[in-house]
Amino acid sequence: AFTGETVSDTLASILKTDPDWQVLPEEIPANVQLLLHRCLEKDRNRRLHDIGDARIEIEDALSKPFAGPQAVAAATPLPARKMPDTLAWALAALFFLGIVALAVPYFRTAPEQRPDSIRFFVQPPENTLINFGASGGGLAVSPDGRRLAFTALSQFSSSIYVRALNSLTSQRLAGTEPAALPFWSADSRSIGFFAGGKLKKIDLSGGPPITLCDAAPGGGGTWNRDGVILFSPQNGEGLSRVSAADGVPTPVTRLDPARGERRHTCPCFLPDGNHFLYFARSTQPQHDRATYLGSLDSKERTRLLSADSNAIYSPPGYLFFIRERTVMAQPFDAKRLQITGEAFPIAEQIGPQGQTSIAPVSVSQTGILAYASGGSAPVSQLTWYDRRGTQLGTPSPQSTYRAPALSPDEKRIAVERIDSQTGTGDIWVLDIARGSFSRFTSDPATDMAPIWSPDGSRIVFLSGRDGAGNLYQKPSSGPGKEELLLKTNEMKIPTDWSRDGRFILYESNSPKTKFDIWVLPLAGDRKPIPFLQTEFDERHGQFSPNGKWVAYASNESGIFQIYVQPFPATGVQSMVSIDGGDQPAWRRDGRELFYLGLDRKLMSVEVKTDRPTFEAGVPKPLFESPVPTMSALRNYYCPSADGQRFLFYAPILQSNVSPITVVVNWTAELKR
Repeated sequence: AFTGETVSDTLASILKTDPDWQVLPEEIPANVQLLLHRCLEKDRNRRLHDIGDARIEIEDALSKPFAGPQAVAAATPLPARKMPDTLAWALAALFFLGIVALAVPYFRTAPEQRPDSIRFFVQPPENTLINFGASGGGLAVSPDGRRLAFTALSQFSSSIYVRALNSLTSQRLAGTEPAALPFWSADSRSIGFFAGGKLKKIDLSGGPPITLCDAAPGGGGTWNRDGVILFSPQNGEGLSRVSAADGVPTPVTRLDPARGERRHTCPCFLPDGNHFLYFARSTQPQHDRATYLGSLDSKERTRLLSADSNAIYSPPGYLFFIRERTVMAQPFDAKRLQITGEAFPIAEQIGPQGQTSIAPVSVSQTGILAYASGGSAPVSQLTWYDRRGTQLGTPSPQSTYRAPALSPDEKRIAVERIDSQTGTGDIWVLDIARGSFSRFTSDPATDMAPIWSPDGSRIVFLSGRDGAGNLYQKPSSGPGKEELLLKTNEMKIPTDWSRDGRFILYESNSPKTKFDIWVLPLAGDRKPIPFLQTEFDERHGQFSPNGKWVAYASNESGIFQIYVQPFPATGVQSMVSIDGGDQPAWRRDGRELFYLGLDRKLMSVEVKTDRPTFEAGVPKPLFESPVPTMSALRNYYCPSADGQRFLFYAPILQSNVSPITVVVNWTAELKR
């Protein structure tokens, strides 16, 4: 009686459309047709209340000779061989009972209620891993509710896969690697995504991806019905808009220095295609992790809520966000642009948000909900690679690692290990020869980004235990007091320690000048000195072994490139990379500089640091690294002293990260 291409279409047909009565056989008596109409009536006041009522009417009709309306009898021609009345009535009754058996489960309740929700899992394709760690969400349901797009990691690549919800397999979109954070066009025909520092789009009907403009990684995007895309640009100055046709971006939002804002991310258009939600990160706790309401034609903004993640809009009128690892839904009037009720839980045990704060949740206009539960970051393993990319060994057990640091004697590794339940990290030290880990920090807050002193006796690290993130130091042997080294209002990420032991390089985020590189003297008054503080982002500073130079990444050219400048800074810099780069690291003798290209290839550059002027050769690729995306915090890798081996933390494709959960007709759960 009701059909549709998908489950959602069929359910909508049941609620909104009438059966095609013309397909009934002409010999069905008029009173049986009337009975069918009454059984499938949308108005419950006019619909039969129970199948028992229909049975009584059928039995009553079968017990009496049928004398239909004269008009029906006159209009119905008799067949050449007339079917016996008893057989005709029996067939009609069987036909009717078949329809009722299908219809009754849907129509026993009030017409405004929808059928129960349906849940199922989407598993990653073979030999891949669905990842929601470094790049956040990584999943998106198409607005029409027919497809699910997500990113999955193979051994050395992150690609977009599309799964039709009426299919059992997922299709890889060639050319999308290394992809992150896919989002759909309003017509469900194209997908926008981020790869290699670029915003790109791809049409599902065919053809290669098209680059639109430069874009910051990890910022997310949204695409309205007029072809406008909102996203985070490379310069970090709030959000920008760009046409999906011409690719010329213009600013939409600006960071508010009074609130200490350091980034706007995760835009989400509301149904009118003009207003949108976005997420703001701040150095001030009272303004951090807040969702705001903005519009394309106004600079005004309204704070809506604070949560552990960004918020997304869901028809018929809810905001979805994460709070304490639970998907919350809060009533929201998209016409009046106001929150209208209290938040309530929808799903639990969502992966920890960590540094990304991107909710691994998506919802269609037709009531299809998708989310990722369990761990938000894949299980990984510290792994050695040679210069050709061949794996040489795995000195660590499987866990969730970040920012490894090799001790000067190369006998120990300090690394952050992330708790899969809380999402917080602590620093552990691995004895490579024995293969044993020992806990180095145990504060409930996150401790991360360790660096070794030149003699290996101390470790400096970032801790969130007393604010935005301050620097502490502790003896590397383990026992001993954790000493506060530097406390300011901004988050500080230590990146290197000079070989003479006199200075520590760290990067700090400022609302006015974004990421800057600072120098912390370890003698005298220990007053920090700015090394690079411009209108652009400068990060990942690394001292050359002789202490005369600092290598770093900057986006002053529009994309991140690797530069080298004298220490102390003179303002004279040399660009080392050509097609973009991040995460520089020196060989111990200072004759080679490594970095990751924006396509994740590990690059090598021969350099000369023992002369008054810095000299660099042509960058050469070594191998494609196993990392899924670029890092906003610390290096994914560290080279050995001779530059012949590289320690990465690589994702384990067979790890037990939970699949994607898909809920059809999620609003039915509101009636429970």
